[in-house]
Amino acid sequence: MKNVFDQLNDFANQMMTEVKKAAEQGEVPAKKLVRHIRITESDLKEIDRLLERQRSLLSELTQKQDEAKELADKRFAQVEIAKQAEEQELAERAAIESKHYGEQFRFFEELIVETKRELTQLEREALELKLKLEDLQNKRYEWMMRENVSNLKSKMNQVLEREPNATIKQEEHPFTAAEPDVEEQTPEDDIDSRIAELERRFQK
Repeated sequence: MKNVFDQLNDFANQMMTEVKKAAEQGEVPAKKLVRHIRITESDLKEIDRLLERQRSLLSELTQKQDEAKELADKRFAQVEIAKQAEEQELAERAAIESKHYGEQFRFFEELIVETKRELTQLEREALELKLKLEDLQNKRYEWMMRENVSNLKSKMNQVLEREPNATIKQEEHPFTAAEPDVEEQTPEDDIDSRIAELERRFQK
């Protein structure tokens, strides 16, 4: 049976497949996508809560391990004290408890290693799901844009159907409008004009 991460991962992959398929067919199922995103967001919140609970349990296990080691060492030392006092029954009792807490320490040690490994894996899978959710959220914006463009085109077509001769007047921007053609006039050189005037006077 698949765990919650595998189920959500399959769900995210399925949604991305549906997104690509719909995009290829020109569909814009934005509402459907939003609904799936909200479901995934809700599931990821629950996953974050469970991960935090797992971290808390790991911390408690570490504390239990430290306590077991402390008691095992304490009882081991008490065995020698009882023997020196020739309290055999007390020594045996301390030895039994020392062995018991030593076994607890090793039990917690193995469990902590396993829990850390599983927690690391679960955190990685949760991160992958969050990244896939971001992909879906980005697709939502893309589809919202497409849907808006589609609605805009539909509205414009309705206007044109009512006013078939309607045209949109295009006015040039004052900064980009072409300047009117002006005939370029080359001013006559001042010296040439004065010499020409003198020549006319001499000819008279």
